[in-house]
Amino acid sequence: MSLTPEQVQRCLHGVGYEIFVQSFFDSNGDGIGDLNGLRQKLDYLSDLGITLIWLMPIHPAKTYHKYDVEDYLNIHPDYGTLDDFRHLVNECHQRDILVILDLVANHTSYDHPWFRQAQSDPTNAYRDYYIWTDSERVKRLGLRAFDTPDVNAAGLWHKVGPESEHFDWEEFEKRSKTPVDLDQDDRITSKLSLTHEDSSANSTQSNRLYTNTYYAVFDPRMPDLNYDCERVQDEICRIGQTWLELGVDGFRLDAAKYFYKPPHLKSNISWWTKFRQALSQINPSVYLLGEVWDLSSRIAPYLRSLDSVFNFELADLLISCVLNEGNGSSLLNAYQRIANIYTRESSRSVIDAIFLSNHDQNRLMSVLSNNVSKAKLAAALLLTLPGLPFVYYGEEIGMLGMKPHDKYRREPFLWSTTQTQGQTTWLEPLYTKVSNGCTPLDQQLSDPNSLVNHYKKLIHIRCQSDVLLFGSLKPVSTRIRCLCIYEREYNTKSVFIAHNLGHRTQRVMIPDNYRQITFSTNSESQIVTNGQVNLQGFSTIIIQTK
Repeated sequence: MSLTPEQVQRCLHGVGYEIFVQSFFDSNGDGIGDLNGLRQKLDYLSDLGITLIWLMPIHPAKTYHKYDVEDYLNIHPDYGTLDDFRHLVNECHQRDILVILDLVANHTSYDHPWFRQAQSDPTNAYRDYYIWTDSERVKRLGLRAFDTPDVNAAGLWHKVGPESEHFDWEEFEKRSKTPVDLDQDDRITSKLSLTHEDSSANSTQSNRLYTNTYYAVFDPRMPDLNYDCERVQDEICRIGQTWLELGVDGFRLDAAKYFYKPPHLKSNISWWTKFRQALSQINPSVYLLGEVWDLSSRIAPYLRSLDSVFNFELADLLISCVLNEGNGSSLLNAYQRIANIYTRESSRSVIDAIFLSNHDQNRLMSVLSNNVSKAKLAAALLLTLPGLPFVYYGEEIGMLGMKPHDKYRREPFLWSTTQTQGQTTWLEPLYTKVSNGCTPLDQQLSDPNSLVNHYKKLIHIRCQSDVLLFGSLKPVSTRIRCLCIYEREYNTKSVFIAHNLGHRTQRVMIPDNYRQITFSTNSESQIVTNGQVNLQGFSTIIIQTK
């Protein structure tokens, strides 16, 4: 079943949902989430109002996270089969839900057949698929050119052998002299110094050339592909086309700015343009969403070839405003600045991919110290802005998760404490437990004031309103720091939205043409006779025209 262009556009402005399949729902009792388990929970996602799901990597891999792909054209056996995947996509489309896959094409697994052959002989046909210290490009640029300011603690160059093949990040961190800061989130503040041109800055690597030493920016077990090699480009285009033929609607493009080493803007954009052109031959409406973890001014050029990029800068600002009870006006000014940068860079209509947290960051509820009122406020901000908001699985029920290791930010979804069937058990959770204040989904569904029902109300209001789906944003001026007020406008219709970021009640003036309350966090918020509303602390109100 294929969706109409109009249906696709509504989906792409509705609400996306990021899923780590391994932690979601288990259909066969092995404790590991799988595709059939996800299929069994599509009614939950549909009822929540989700219009697009992003599946984190589902391909064969050695690690739990599966960003070390061994076979791009198959499904990890723990997750199911290609037939299971086809059934999943078909049932998603029947519910007007798009499916995008995490395409991890910057690097492969150490155990990918390409790399196994490449390391065997410098004259092997696959040797040029990767970057080696004896390659022509490295000789031309020099090793120092490949050092980037965010070089990982394990270094960039790795010798073929057991030490690289069996590298263990958790053991490495335990032995490291640099302690893990549990309070420091992996947000944009740690990612801003990245360059987009070939650079030799901040290099500490030796200039010695090894015969069988390869480049891997993220992990020794994940050697980077060489995009100067035309065969690599053709392989990845073919892989993308194959998944589109299986019904996939698009891709989340992992590490999109690292494909040319060091990050080189023009070369990366040229590659993504070629990739789009190849995929458009199969599906002209293919949706491409880039992960470019950087400032908006550096992200924006990727919109020349991609539909969306994740708005990391806005995510930081949203959470900062909720944590610090303001500044609402500054948030809206920043939003407009970013939107204008995007518009200048792209010739097509930009879909801003907005979010609060993802699998690489501390979970929202942990950042907010388990404050449900602030979590509701953050959700209301996210779900009333233009673009395509993404919810990280479990965010809607207040799942917790933090360092020291990423897997504890990807813990099992907490469905129930009484019904264990389907509950994934591959990881004993450290954070998302009832003893830590977490409430399972089944209990929240029966509570009209729960966090999940708050999400559900807002998502449905959004998806049923053309104004909230497609409308522009117009800030409403206020001198009160904790107020964030704006109008959304589309054609002749408009919606008035006010958020109180602070803990004290604030009185908000309502324009004359707005009188019908569509949503209110608290029933105490009501329009008074003189056209004002008393907006309770950490609450939101949405008002339509008469």
